[in-house]
Amino acid sequence: MNFPPKNPAGLWRIREVLRISIFLGLTGCLLAQDVPAPLSGEAIYSKHCASCHGKNGEGVKDEVDEPLQGERSLVSLAKYIDKRMPEDEPEILNAEESQRVAEYIMGAFYSPEARAKNSAPPKMAVARLTNRQYRESIADLLGSFGKTTVPGEGKGLKAQYFQSDGMNKKARKALDREDTRLEFDFAEGPPAEGISPEQFSIAWDGSLIAPASGWYEFRLSTPNGARVYVNGERQEGDGNFRDDSGAKRQTALIDSWVSSGPEMRVETARIFLLGGRSYPFRLDYFKFKEARGSVKLEWKQPRADWTVLSTPYLSPAEAAYVTIADKAFPPDDASEGYERGTEVSKAWHEAVTSSAVEISNGVVARLRRLSGAKDEDADRLPKLKDFCASFAERAFRRPLTDELRQMYVEKAFAEGVSPDQAVKRSVILVLTSPRFLYPELGKEKDEFTVASRLALGLWDSLPDKALVDAAKAGQLRTPEQVKAQAQRMAADPRTRAKTNEFFQRWLKLDAESDLLQKDAEDYPGFDAALVADLRRSLELFVEQVVWSEKSDYRELLEADYLLCNERIAKFYGLPVPEGGGFQAVKCDPAQRSGVVTHPYLLARLAHHDTTSPIHRGVFLTRNVLGGLLKPPPEAIAFEDHKFDPKMTMREKIAEMTRNANCMTCHETINPLGFSLENFDAVGRFRTMEKDRPIDPVVDYISQDGEQLKLHGPRELAEHAVASEAARRGFIRQLFQYELKQNPPAYGLDTLVKLDATFNASGENIRQLLIEMNSLAASHGVKNPDQASR
Repeated sequence: MNFPPKNPAGLWRIREVLRISIFLGLTGCLLAQDVPAPLSGEAIYSKHCASCHGKNGEGVKDEVDEPLQGERSLVSLAKYIDKRMPEDEPEILNAEESQRVAEYIMGAFYSPEARAKNSAPPKMAVARLTNRQYRESIADLLGSFGKTTVPGEGKGLKAQYFQSDGMNKKARKALDREDTRLEFDFAEGPPAEGISPEQFSIAWDGSLIAPASGWYEFRLSTPNGARVYVNGERQEGDGNFRDDSGAKRQTALIDSWVSSGPEMRVETARIFLLGGRSYPFRLDYFKFKEARGSVKLEWKQPRADWTVLSTPYLSPAEAAYVTIADKAFPPDDASEGYERGTEVSKAWHEAVTSSAVEISNGVVARLRRLSGAKDEDADRLPKLKDFCASFAERAFRRPLTDELRQMYVEKAFAEGVSPDQAVKRSVILVLTSPRFLYPELGKEKDEFTVASRLALGLWDSLPDKALVDAAKAGQLRTPEQVKAQAQRMAADPRTRAKTNEFFQRWLKLDAESDLLQKDAEDYPGFDAALVADLRRSLELFVEQVVWSEKSDYRELLEADYLLCNERIAKFYGLPVPEGGGFQAVKCDPAQRSGVVTHPYLLARLAHHDTTSPIHRGVFLTRNVLGGLLKPPPEAIAFEDHKFDPKMTMREKIAEMTRNANCMTCHETINPLGFSLENFDAVGRFRTMEKDRPIDPVVDYISQDGEQLKLHGPRELAEHAVASEAARRGFIRQLFQYELKQNPPAYGLDTLVKLDATFNASGENIRQLLIEMNSLAASHGVKNPDQASR
């Protein structure tokens, strides 16, 4: 039955609403079918990226061989993808899609955290001694059997002036004093009052302090007679250099004692020395009836130029003979940016064996002094065996078991073998043993392991007596005990020498380069003498900052002064310091900022006739800001003549690197390099280039993903100091150099922990050394007291 509606108008409205609802519902279904849900980051990667980069970012042969891994922040990675990916059609993805795929890549396999999560926990690489560790260990191993000395104060040499009488060169002493510089021109007169000018002699005696490891050259110039002794061994109570038999040894490094006429004679020689150590030194000189008297001794330090030997490298203090293993070894593996002993080759084995034979010969030659056993002693044989046992124990960095004593000592003293030959056999066995060459090879992880690691980390060497005694007494079990030893060891000159070498490498001072040879016409006065002064200025600056009480990392980057002598000050238009030598000269803070703007570094990172924003930008990216750069797929040389001569260097580099493949790295490199364009090829500040104002302002995306506008070197340095990524980059580089391992091998949060303590210490570099070495020394070592609970 049908009932007429009581309200026809209301019914009509109901029908209209139903019709509209049905229409909208159907339309919504159609729209839902036409507009799919947004793709996830994983789906976008699978659709657009995996064909070149692989399912898990592992790379695809003939497409992109390298794994998709890096150090970019999420913000930086998303911006890069949005701008450049996919390579053939970057417009396919919008900003939101680029963000989603970046988030997926970052968490799946790109970031260090993702890689750590996907792989087995990193482990310490088993490694042999590096070349430096081998030489330092040999020096301390042999040195532990005699009198040990530390470098004295570098204030000059003891000088004794004598009146000669015929063949008696030292007939009467007329003067005692200290001389600070080995360059004297007596002309036709006497060297001092009360001495005849016709014939006299002088003996300069003390020690030579070597600042760095490497080959040192010496050059003696005199028309008279002279001898130079370096690292000879003196007989007790005698100024002469003698062997154990008491006979004089001909150990003069340079022997120009016999004159063949009045002409100036120049003789040279070289010797390998280890940095941070002092060496016995003597210069003997005489004049006998020649018309004129003069003597000059110069030296050439590793990677430096000739200079007159003077303070602070000369000390009146005595020094003990140092055993130097100067055999040529193949270079250590540096494929990860730091030297480590992971490569073992036939050439390395041959060098180790040859060195062991040479050192054993030296041990036999000095056996009486080293062992305390005299030829006539009735108990000479037991004394020699005890010496060999002590030698093995110190080399192996732990007490010798009965089994090891039998293997390395008793078997060497076989029946029919002479005692001297037995000692030689034992020494060779020890020095070629894996127990000496591979410090972490043994299964033992105890206090002696801690001692060994501390010595290798801070000194590149063996534990000293204090460290061994602490291990034997069970006093290397707690973090406080380990840190106390590290604190003591950090004050040793060997720590200073090793740390100074790190900064040499951090600042690329030891890199072979001809970029410091500038165009003489464009840069008159920038000569070898100025370059030597600039290098010394930078070395002194770093040393003063690092070894000051604050040891402030921030001062390295933000200092508003230069260490200048007269030559540097005049060339760079700075006030000439009073008092001579190198003095701190305050500069305009907008123009100078620590190592970032030191003239030596700026000149090294420039071409011979113009600046190089690329060299400077790469250095800043890797060393100062801690970024990682892949080698360029194709090296392109900068050819200045191919550009319009009216273009600025900034314009040329921008043009040269505008290719998308180049900008992968150059979007980071270029801005940093451009920020230093106010400095010319020799590091002088300028405001104009080609009659056009220089623009040092740059837009830079930091590793943390922050968009920055930098207005020159001061703001760049301030950013480096404030940046967590930059700070941790510095810590990582120092850690790798000190420990020869990557930080994650000691725990994925190692850098985070060290950064926290670094911040808390006021960014104290020396304290950072102590913290990282203490942490690494105890890694994986169980405390017996705790284990027994």
